[in-house]
Amino acid sequence: TVAENAGGPWQRCRILGQLGGLYVVLETEDGFAIMDPHAAHERILYEKYMTDLASGHVITQGLLMPETLDLGPADAARLRKQIDLFRKLGFGISNFGGDSFIVDAVPAYFAHAAARTLIIETSRELEEGGARAGAERLMEDAAARAACRAAVKARDELNMEEIQQLLNDLAAARMPYTCPHGRPTLIFTSYRELARKFGREK
Repeated sequence: TVAENAGGPWQRCRILGQLGGLYVVLETEDGFAIMDPHAAHERILYEKYMTDLASGHVITQGLLMPETLDLGPADAARLRKQIDLFRKLGFGISNFGGDSFIVDAVPAYFAHAAARTLIIETSRELEEGGARAGAERLMEDAAARAACRAAVKARDELNMEEIQQLLNDLAAARMPYTCPHGRPTLIFTSYRELARKFGREK
């Protein structure tokens, strides 16, 4: 499949397939690229989500069945402190009494993630990350962590259409080359570099 993508070394690329169930191999005009689908999807979700947050209108997805979170004392105490932040992030969450919470909606971009895991792990990571400078930075941190939890995982098998959609969305991103945490989404190797390594460069 030849992909037409706006800008970047992948402007015209051919999807060769997945490598080790972890990476996607692409042939470009000048060489080849290896894409990390998780990092790429994380970047895409994060930018779309931050755009919604900046506009003040986060699209939410209601759960078919509200989910009850019965938490341990430590997790519950932490989530009670963070509940307003989670609501601003687009989660429909309320204290059900004691150490129990009800979740009836999640941000639409994260609708395929397990609500319980998404909330609990994001909550824990926010605490582990320590205090941030201001509410805006805290929102960015929470958005990045939620995007990481909702992105496709290693060894998730992707079909050609899904890979193509990832490429299209990544090409439209403002910062397509790293995930929100700074990990690379794509690694490029040129034909010139290959020729040099194989001793074929004149």
